[in-house]
Amino acid sequence: MTPDEWQAHVTRAAALEIGKWLEARGKLHQPIASLTLGDIEAMAVNAISRWIVLQSERLQRQDWPQEDPIAMLLLG
Repeated sequence: MTPDEWQAHVTRAAALEIGKWLEARGKLHQPIASLTLGDIEAMAVNAISRWIVLQSERLQRQDWPQEDPIAMLLLG
């Protein structure tokens, strides 16, 4: 997968998580302007969490060096 394909994949996954969050709270039909700051923060947390999971899985598959600071942060 090229870097551009990976970015598109991760972006879609993050958008899906935002959609799931909105749908679970019955807010999928509301205009974005009606969302509270708390709503927007929660959507961002879900999207960032999904990115962390996907990136961690990718690093693990690529056998990223253990001494790399990003790998250490994401993979523990």
